[in-house]
Amino acid sequence: MSRHILVTGAGGMLGSRLLTVLGTVNPGNTEDLEVTENDNAGNLVTGWSYRRPLPGLQRIEATSRAQVDRYFAEHLPQVCVHCVAAPDVQACERDPRMAHLLNAASTENVAQACARHGTKLVYLSTEYVFDGSSRDGYREDDAPNPLQTYGETKLLGERYAAQVPGALTVRLPVLYGDPVPGRTPTWLEAMLEALEQGRPVDLDDHYERQPTWSHDVAAVLARVIADDLTGVLHVAAQEGATKYVWGRAVAEAAGLPSALLRPSRPSPGATGGARRPERPWLRTDRLESLGLRPPAGIHRRAADYLRSTSTSTSTSGSTPGQASAGR
Repeated sequence: MSRHILVTGAGGMLGSRLLTVLGTVNPGNTEDLEVTENDNAGNLVTGWSYRRPLPGLQRIEATSRAQVDRYFAEHLPQVCVHCVAAPDVQACERDPRMAHLLNAASTENVAQACARHGTKLVYLSTEYVFDGSSRDGYREDDAPNPLQTYGETKLLGERYAAQVPGALTVRLPVLYGDPVPGRTPTWLEAMLEALEQGRPVDLDDHYERQPTWSHDVAAVLARVIADDLTGVLHVAAQEGATKYVWGRAVAEAAGLPSALLRPSRPSPGATGGARRPERPWLRTDRLESLGLRPPAGIHRRAADYLRSTSTSTSTSGSTPGQASAGR
């Protein structure tokens, strides 16, 4: 059944990918959760992008209740995937008001509009709602305990989403994916540029994450949206890596000198900035119970990521630069 699907934050890395894949979902349970990229499913997929206006995208400010309400009343989307967020953890700590507006207030506006118009809400959250102290990782029903403004505001967004009948909250780990034209390059893009120039790079080798390719996440989202899943779902690769391990995997896949990467660890007693959970591991028991495999880990996806990045960069004409703090 074809539906009108709205993607907010469609100018970002994951949002832009969703615009591509939500047209057709592969009904089979393939190993890599691939999505066929064509319009055969007949879905009408539209997007918002306030800070990156592009042809075909509406310039809607999600923090404006009036703009959100007007759009929903006029266009009546049947599904809304809410990607708008402030994902830079340190920036959120420096500017809690900005974090609250983008992570919580925008979600409240969208959630209320979805509830009024009977729109299915899919809210994208984060592993940072957990404090990272569990040795066994976290299931969907484990109690959140965020350590910083970013996690607190995303958790508040979860609570707004939960008030919408039939809503789905999807918690994600740190993602990597195609370059976003006009945005500050990621640390991975800056690392690759540094290695190409023969410059050493220091990378954290303490905090363990689950780096997950945005293409795989978009494929899973397409499947669960088609299946009208509700509640909370964790989607994350089940391979852990510090930034140093992650960076080495990408550098080696690119044929660049990984010996220039230097592992670093936080100084004892170091303070300042946002507190980061050491291992906020998202378990994927529910995803697997649905017959879906977790996304592949970084060692398996490094080459795919590099091929996609090369294609996206040559198409957009973007060039690497100073890395953003990110997560």
